[in-house]
Amino acid sequence: MVRQFLFIPVLMMMFAGAAQHCSDTLEVSKKYKTILIFPENISESIIGNDYGFIADLPKAEGSKFHGRILKLYYDELATEKENFTNHTVITDSGNVYDFILNLKEKPKQFTWYIKPEMAITNISGNTQLRSEDVTTPSPETKIARTETPAEQSTSSTNNKETNSIDRATKELYEKDPMEYYRLRCYYMQFDKAKISRYFSRLDNVFLWLKGVYFNEDELYFQYRIENKEGLDLDINFVKHQIATNYKNSSSNQKLGLEPVFVYKQPKTVAGKSENHFVLVFKKFALDEKKEVVVELDEESGNRNLSMTIGHEIINNPIHF
Repeated sequence: MVRQFLFIPVLMMMFAGAAQHCSDTLEVSKKYKTILIFPENISESIIGNDYGFIADLPKAEGSKFHGRILKLYYDELATEKENFTNHTVITDSGNVYDFILNLKEKPKQFTWYIKPEMAITNISGNTQLRSEDVTTPSPETKIARTETPAEQSTSSTNNKETNSIDRATKELYEKDPMEYYRLRCYYMQFDKAKISRYFSRLDNVFLWLKGVYFNEDELYFQYRIENKEGLDLDINFVKHQIATNYKNSSSNQKLGLEPVFVYKQPKTVAGKSENHFVLVFKKFALDEKKEVVVELDEESGNRNLSMTIGHEIINNPIHF
């Protein structure tokens, strides 16, 4: 009988150790950020369904720990009350961590401390990663959680440094500006909107301006297209022009603006979905009589959208 009672806690410890190799469920919300702190710098973050779930990737500058911190939240403009998806994180050593993201009104845990033992594998071929932990499981190797007060593709995994924000240096900007723009856009594409409810709408199709950013000598225009209708939206073009803000002026000539870099501008936005994209322009400024006119034209359709961006936004971009 005594042996049976001793066997129960041992069995529980084995299950606890085995559980760490499965996906952990992280609760994510619109009003709070769920913080993941990894033991080393993050090389790659992949969200299965990125239509709503957003990961703030480490920025180029910050504290000495900034490369280890990942912030998760849900798009506050989205209408869903329930949603879930998978999330994979790869760190610099090649450790792979799997999670399930679950949309909640308020997470039960806000901060998660991730330990190496939570990795499901190592893609760099480190065979020592799991051997000791599997044979000698311990409840201490589970994720440590700290309660706080209320408050696209995996191709680059073959080269874990391909999308590292640390590569976005002044030297890279001067040597290969296109790659520099790509890295900047990659890390900002799903950032939370910095401009509140700035959009153009036709029925249930929306074009949102999420923010205008400035870096080096360029302006980054961050957009989100939301198609709430059942029919796909095929895009012919998205055009930018500078015009006077006098709508009825006979001399209202428009000057075309050509981006130096286009990041993930979609050709089609499927029904009941959305897309995020970024356009990069050489720096310019506007006087109070000028504005930027953005025109989205639907191919073989009439769901065309037009938006104006005033000088007060263009001349006061967010530095990053």
